[in-house]
Amino acid sequence: MRTLLSREVGDAIRDFIVDRGLQPGDALPSEGELAALLDVGKTSVREALRRLEAHGVVEVRRGKGLFVGVFGFGPLIELLPYSLQASNVPLRQLLQARRALEEGLVCELAKVVTEADLERLDDLVDQMRARAENGRVPADVDQAFHQALFEPLANPFVLQLIDVFWTIFSRASDHIVLDLRRPTAEDHAAIVAALRSGDRTAMTDAVARHFEDLQRSLDADA
Repeated sequence: MRTLLSREVGDAIRDFIVDRGLQPGDALPSEGELAALLDVGKTSVREALRRLEAHGVVEVRRGKGLFVGVFGFGPLIELLPYSLQASNVPLRQLLQARRALEEGLVCELAKVVTEADLERLDDLVDQMRARAENGRVPADVDQAFHQALFEPLANPFVLQLIDVFWTIFSRASDHIVLDLRRPTAEDHAAIVAALRSGDRTAMTDAVARHFEDLQRSLDADA
């Protein structure tokens, strides 16, 4: 029986899942069976499973066994160092990634968005206007808008990425002094109007303008 670090055992379990084409919710061998299969000690397997469970790779159902976990970014967010959540330099990098994501996808969105989708976005803009304070809208409505905006793409990966960005920025919001030059609700309204127009340039420009105030605020603190 070989003695391996729990990290190495974890890598071996990941390889087992991938090599066999297992999907979220599929059953895994028991702890003892994995130890025998990998020719390692049960203690190493137990430690590896604890780590993989924290990362969302496996799910331990008490009294039922081990299963492949459902992929999500929640565990990743919890493991991010505080400096990534609160420091403005990493936030600028995250904003760059988020801006590129939304600008790049808005034209793809225009191919599938329906009038019902746009009316839902209209309703969220109305909520923003009703609840705005000093031009700033509540975070929950802002997040709901961006989730609703990209839901027509039917791409869970994109929605989870947006949630990651939102969670990090929400946790860091107390450290950011926003320099708002336009009402945030109107920036969102402009995105909806651009989607209705079908003008690709107007769409990307509207998304880019939406991020200008936040970008300027982060640049000022850099």
